[in-house]
Amino acid sequence: MKPIYLLLLPLLLSCSNDESLDIIGATEEFIIQSNIINDSYPIYVYLPEIYSNDSSNQLIIGLDGDTRFNTIANLISDKTQSGSMPPSILISIGNNKNRNRDYTPTSYEHGTGGAANFYQFIKEELIPELESRYNIEPSNNKTLIGHSFGGLFTQYVMAQNRQDNPFDKFIASGTSYWYDSGVIFEYEQNYANENIDLDVTFYNGMGTLEGGVMLASFEEMNERVDNRNYQNFKHKNELIKKSGHADSANTIFKKGLDYVFSN
Repeated sequence: MKPIYLLLLPLLLSCSNDESLDIIGATEEFIIQSNIINDSYPIYVYLPEIYSNDSSNQLIIGLDGDTRFNTIANLISDKTQSGSMPPSILISIGNNKNRNRDYTPTSYEHGTGGAANFYQFIKEELIPELESRYNIEPSNNKTLIGHSFGGLFTQYVMAQNRQDNPFDKFIASGTSYWYDSGVIFEYEQNYANENIDLDVTFYNGMGTLEGGVMLASFEEMNERVDNRNYQNFKHKNELIKKSGHADSANTIFKKGLDYVFSN
């Protein structure tokens, strides 16, 4: 059975609970029903002012869309206007209440391990629907952005095989490295065991006030991926001074977009 899609009314400037921001371009929203997960997701869409059906656009997918759509859309709007990044469509996936299911790779005290299904939903249901609605660059050069559990999912996707991975740019903010005793390190190791290259661009950020375990894990992951010496791997990590878990995210998103679209 095909997924069921319901188009909602277009929005003028805002379609999330995030703060009101000056976004230049068009926004709209629709709901997608996933047969893979048996759940529905509000999809928040930002189209740049110079969006055209006659030219391909980069696709950026952001997580936690119910709360983070406006912030990221504003950043992309500013950067597109200034010419610092190409015309890009932002898709933010909502249904934040189930992030502990969708963004976690394993079943653990704080999550139920639905990342594999959620990744399959993105690849097999969401992206094909987006490609039918919008003029999107068809190659596997899409960007994934996530914070906290969303950062965990972002790095989980980065550790999946490259042959059918739709993403080659990753921005992770405040990643929950602690989850399930650091299980994300096992995914990174498994990828390294089976591959000699990682042809992606990766920006990894964290606030300096996160705490000892988070900061130590952040440092360990960055050292690990750098020491693999992948030929085509581009990576930058950055600590955001005097910032904690929540207030570092927007700065990381901004710096991350700067990095992945300049390399």
